[in-house]
This record gives sequence, C-alpha cells and structure tokens, in this order.
Amino acid sequence: MKHFVKIVLISALLPYSLICSAAPPAMNGGMDPAQMEAHLKDRQAHELAMHDLSDKILAETDPQKQQALKDQQLELMKVEHMKMMSQHAGKGMNHKKKP
Repeated sequence: MKHFVKIVLISALLPYSLICSAAPPAMNGGMDPAQMEAHLKDRQAHELAMHDLSDKILAETDPQKQQALKDQQLELMKVEHMKMMSQHAGKGMNHKKKP
C-alpha cells in the first residue's frame, strides 16, 4: 500500500515537473536562472515535507496522533499558500476586456 501511494504521488507530480522544466523563458516570472533554481529548491523542500507528513499520517494508527499530524500538514499548507499569495500581491491579473 505504501508503495502504491508513492507511485500515485510520483505519477501525479511528474507532469508538474515536466511542465515546470519545459516552460519557455518568458514563463519564468522574470527570474534569472539562479533565482529560478532557488525557487524550485524551495518548492521541492515544501513538497518533500508534505509527502513526509502524508506518509506519517497514513502510517499512524492512533486517531489523536493522526489528527495532530493532519493539523501540522494543514499549517504547512497555510504557510505555503500565504507565501505564494504575498509573492503575487500587487501584480494583478491584467485581464484584457473583450470588445
């Protein structure tokens, strides 16, 4: 079961990694290669932490400990979400209105 979950997670993330690595230079958010490398390493660390917590949640048999791990994972998700939102603050969506 554990291997099945890992296979599913990897197969879900593989297209994401291919999309990120195949993005044309204009799609890198104006980052130079060093900034992009740092950004991707940060994303990787976040994803590894999330997967580690997922493994612990699935392996835990005590419902209270399992809930504590879920709460910890949720907090990690909130922090990452707020970080992403602050990076995009002020940029706007720049949608063009159709005539």
